[in-house]
Amino acid sequence: MTCEICGMGYVPEIPDNVSDHKRYHDKVVNGLRVRPLKSNCIIWSQADMRITVVNQLSPLGQRRRAEEVARLARSDTGYDAEDIFNGKDTRAFLLNKRNRAIGFLGIEKGEHVWKTCWVDFDGGKNPEEMVGHAPIWSIFMVWILKCHRGSHLGQAMINEALGYLGCNLHTVGWYTPFTPSGEKLVRKCCPEIFYIAK
Repeated sequence: MTCEICGMGYVPEIPDNVSDHKRYHDKVVNGLRVRPLKSNCIIWSQADMRITVVNQLSPLGQRRRAEEVARLARSDTGYDAEDIFNGKDTRAFLLNKRNRAIGFLGIEKGEHVWKTCWVDFDGGKNPEEMVGHAPIWSIFMVWILKCHRGSHLGQAMINEALGYLGCNLHTVGWYTPFTPSGEKLVRKCCPEIFYIAK
């Protein structure tokens, strides 16, 4: 059978299948369990929430955790996040609530930069690349666990991450194509003009 909530197929008559489903279901519904690590790089904390950042030079345990949260996000969004540390200058920001990872924000340096506006974007007009433009940070994925959506946590993650990186919504790029929810977020963050960077 297939679970209607987490989407995992399993055989109820096989105990190992039931145990595997229980673990996966818990992760999908409540977030990935995370334990504090001495190597955590915390950039923001408030009450029982904190944001940590991971890059390709972070300890292996940190990178594996970030990749596991990215896989959880991928199973929810369909976005390809198999190899987030793929040789590019990448930062993975993880939003944790108590002992659960409930959010993921992926940002990487994009070497090819385009500038466009929503009028042109909606009209299908292809922007011209800004040849010679210096690489800029580009947001390639924003994800919040379903039960925490609608509380502006994605926007809060972006603001804290961009502050940490020394940029802002007027200078950051976005990776296309957008998912419907991703486009809605970009329109909210950048209501007129925005950068695409890859």
